[in-house]
Amino acid sequence: MTKPTTARTCIVEAFLQLCQTLPCDKITVSQLTKKAGYNRSTFYAYFNNTDDLLKQLENELFQLVETFLPHGLRIFRTGVPTAEERLLSQRFFKSNARILAMLLGQNGDPRFVHKMKSHIRKVLIQNLQLTAQQITPQLQLLIEFIINGHLQVLVYCYEHNSPLSPLDFWLKLRSFIDQPALLAAMTAKSDKSP
Repeated sequence: MTKPTTARTCIVEAFLQLCQTLPCDKITVSQLTKKAGYNRSTFYAYFNNTDDLLKQLENELFQLVETFLPHGLRIFRTGVPTAEERLLSQRFFKSNARILAMLLGQNGDPRFVHKMKSHIRKVLIQNLQLTAQQITPQLQLLIEFIINGHLQVLVYCYEHNSPLSPLDFWLKLRSFIDQPALLAAMTAKSDKSP
């Protein structure tokens, strides 16, 4: 059974369509309501303004990251996703890749990119149970590299209609990674080396 289409869903869809040709911070309520086929009062029943719409989308994505990331870390450690995790990954990608690709893409919001990376970093550090002493400059650089790489793979897979899902791409890439060294780097004690 498909979810019923609500006015909110239509407005969000109009926002995503407009993001294909306009920077998201330049989209107006008038453009959105015209594109969605609703009046301004309907828009304001769900959102205070376009910044509020963007913030609500961000918060929904942040909650999904908190749900999905622990599974991603378990898969990272074992290299073997459970059937449930594979299904969760497929749903996450199918439901959110378009929104993430729009918000992280050329017409997206640089503030969102920064907030998303910060949020993922925070959840990653919490789930790895890293202490402040363990978070060396080298580890910070490694975490930044991993976050950027994974976000860009997700965007690439969406934009190029890749037959390979981000999860499958990562599992193939994993065979080239020195797992013990990477895991050691992610849990290494602070050192003074350059």
